[in-house]
Amino acid sequence: MKWFSFLLLTASAVLPLHAQTSLPETPGSHPHIQPAVRPPESVRPSAHARLNTAERVAAVSNKPPLQELPAFTANDRDGHPVTAKTLSRSSHWLLIYRRQDCMPCDRLMTALAASEDSGLKGGQPYVIVVAGKQSEALERVRANFSTLSDATWLGDRENHAFDALKPRGVPMIYAMDGSKIAWNVPGNLGNPAMVEKMLATWVASGKSSTSSSSATSSSTTH
Repeated sequence: MKWFSFLLLTASAVLPLHAQTSLPETPGSHPHIQPAVRPPESVRPSAHARLNTAERVAAVSNKPPLQELPAFTANDRDGHPVTAKTLSRSSHWLLIYRRQDCMPCDRLMTALAASEDSGLKGGQPYVIVVAGKQSEALERVRANFSTLSDATWLGDRENHAFDALKPRGVPMIYAMDGSKIAWNVPGNLGNPAMVEKMLATWVASGKSSTSSSSATSSSTTH
């Protein structure tokens, strides 16, 4: 009986602890992390290949996502400070936040660097922010992706960009429309090639809308 009583006491002590540690996380339990914004239907893949990670992140968050590019300061390749407001462009562009030593980041950027899409080749639509305490972190990452030489490369040694953007993970991609964050994608979602197609569609849609606006303006003038 003594052993039986001991077992009952042990079980009663363990069960509440297990129940406490296995509770699911509730929305908003990580207030320092920004939720993702769903990509628009025009760039999302078909239903059977839907990006479930992005969908789930957007669904469980009860905080409003970032709508505008927040203010932060990063450093260019020469070490000069660059403010976020100087990065905005008139058409669609892409902000990628990554860390120096990051295998998922490298997988994604390998797919982007190999892209044959005319809108992405050379890396012109990209602003790539690399987090890393080492002074050579930015150049080490850039050296691995020579086909993205036309991208704007910035370093985030002091985590100023990280504190402002509050990315859910790395890599984090922000689809930009001027200074507005239209949508964002956390991580590479296990399928970098699919993400590359989404980004190509986004960049192309910005060019087509700009062309349409120019044509409308020209016809109105005449």
